[in-house]
Amino acid sequence: MPVASVVHLIALATIAVAVVYRATTWREDNKAPAGRALSLTMVNLFALYLLGWAPFYWLAYDLLGRVPSLPQVIQHIVWMAMSFYAHIFVIRVSTPAGHLRRRLRFGRILFGVALPLLLIGYVIGPLRIGLPIVGPSGTHDPGVLVYDLIWEAHNIIVLVDILLVRWRGMTIESTYLRIGVRFMGVGCLIWLLMLIHKVVYQTIVGLGHDLPYEENGVHGIQFLFSAPGVCFLVIGMTIPSWGPRVARNWRRRRAYRHLTPLWDALAPTRTAVPVPAPRSRHSRLRHRVIGIRDALVGPLRDHLDENTIRLAKGEAMRSGLTEDDAQAVGEAALIAAAVSAHSSGRSAGIPATQTPQLRREEDFDAETAWLVKVSQAYSRSSIVPAVLRRESSPQMNPTGGGE
Repeated sequence: MPVASVVHLIALATIAVAVVYRATTWREDNKAPAGRALSLTMVNLFALYLLGWAPFYWLAYDLLGRVPSLPQVIQHIVWMAMSFYAHIFVIRVSTPAGHLRRRLRFGRILFGVALPLLLIGYVIGPLRIGLPIVGPSGTHDPGVLVYDLIWEAHNIIVLVDILLVRWRGMTIESTYLRIGVRFMGVGCLIWLLMLIHKVVYQTIVGLGHDLPYEENGVHGIQFLFSAPGVCFLVIGMTIPSWGPRVARNWRRRRAYRHLTPLWDALAPTRTAVPVPAPRSRHSRLRHRVIGIRDALVGPLRDHLDENTIRLAKGEAMRSGLTEDDAQAVGEAALIAAAVSAHSSGRSAGIPATQTPQLRREEDFDAETAWLVKVSQAYSRSSIVPAVLRRESSPQMNPTGGGE
């Protein structure tokens, strides 16, 4: 099988997987015009590549009554529709509100004008000469050239405007949507080069000249543009959905590992508590976060001293740390002192002040991120052991040992 055919089938399978994946969010997409446009872009991209697969093209040609080039006309209409919906998507996510309506109107008028012109070009071109398909080496016919230039010009204008809209538009707040649009921009740029090459190639052939290579088909060079272009487009269109999930799983995996110093330090407080064996990575992380908080509100509660956290936080602030970093160092020192007191069997004594209020977050990921910061301060900060030594000295802690 020629390399171009293999590449085409791989691209077709990749797009099919992306369409199926995108279908899982179809209900949410229908509520958001940008999401709906993105989904329709992917559906049309799949139809474009399906009609571009030779066995399916000739099957469609037979099923449609062998009308000259009709499947190819449908393919080019689908290509224009894909460009149109990609255009609408980028406009909706990148254009300032004051220019949105004008930009959308431009895209719709462009598509509305190009579509009937394409049908006129089809009548005076492929249909007139009874051409089953515009071959990989083009056709020596001015009517076919007009037909080709209509759909190619539409797509070129759309791709150029997509790049202009993105470069001039507002900064997209969503990180993965911004990354996705950038990937789509690279894909559009590659396809723009492909279309420019098509225009040059078909113009030369349409004017009666021949070129020593094929433009498309199994021996054409189109796949050198289309394959990488599809990769960037598919990644760009799907990364807003799967990017945050992958990033969240990666953050949680790293968080589980970074919580190890604090989790191990609290081991003496868990000796009397039965430990379940969670299986999933998320369950193990949740078990650690809950276990750390349980230790602080349970066995260590009476050993938490406001003076300790105040002393450690003050030293951290004097060393130049930010408020958040200093708070993390303070809580790490507080936990270290409490674990030391609990392990040595010392009574809590009478605290000089009320039990300190430790920082808590409502969101699980935010809570995990904070405990990771505390755990890193526990294992890395030189202030924590210094405060612990000071708290443990008889001069600083005359009531130590429970006397």
